[in-house]
Amino acid sequence: METSEVLPWDESDWLDRAATWTQAQLARRGIDLRGELTLERIRPWAAVARIETSEGRVWFKEPAPVMAFEAALTAAVSGRNPDVGPEVIAWEGTWLLTRDAGPRLRSLLEVDAAAPAWEDIVRQYAELQLAQFAHVDELLALGVPDKRPRTLLADYPRLVEEVRGLEAVPVEPARLVALGPALERVVARLATPVPMTLIHEEVHEGNDFVAEGHARLLDWGEGAVSHPFAGLTNTLRDIAYRRGLEPDAPEVLRLRDVYLEPWTRFAPLDELRTMFA
Repeated sequence: METSEVLPWDESDWLDRAATWTQAQLARRGIDLRGELTLERIRPWAAVARIETSEGRVWFKEPAPVMAFEAALTAAVSGRNPDVGPEVIAWEGTWLLTRDAGPRLRSLLEVDAAAPAWEDIVRQYAELQLAQFAHVDELLALGVPDKRPRTLLADYPRLVEEVRGLEAVPVEPARLVALGPALERVVARLATPVPMTLIHEEVHEGNDFVAEGHARLLDWGEGAVSHPFAGLTNTLRDIAYRRGLEPDAPEVLRLRDVYLEPWTRFAPLDELRTMFA
């Protein structure tokens, strides 16, 4: 993600304001400080800081304006799925304060340490999505991006027009226009009994954190409302790549089926596999 806009943390007093707010939120909950708010990292999409407290490490995060919904969405996820999302201490506007969720899954896998199985993680992710589909309107009202297939189809002509004249896009606009009917067929195929819901577009070992053997999914700035299977496609590709497997390797297909099993309340497994393809 690249941006030329002025970001909140470009302001000289940003860390001081974040520290004042963080300290007030912790004091309100009877949590004592054990240090100062320290900047951990800055990226084009977010800034993250940490502070030690009487109840362990706490994290402050503010996303870029394009992901302004992240704090509210994280709170919504944690409210409905407290065992899956991060433990939210407080949020206000774009500011988010959470408890430490443990090391990244990636760091555990790199040293062959004990870690949750991917079967458990993808099943947990499916259950999270099932808990959210009845709340799609609420999620959209928070500003969560609408990436439902029919929404994207309706927006396709505008996207084609934006591409016209862009030298960086090595595809003739006429070819993009010609893809319209095929896109319509794909969207029609996805208009199934499986409900649109919340997805996380980057469910991978860098966004899953582990504490006491339990995985939590962070970085909900990658959230959107879409067909539920859209999120896991990237997950399986990443797992296959990191394990040196083909996309259709038995191990990968096994994870796909574990993920799909909770969705069999809407359609048979074979039909779900066809949708996922």
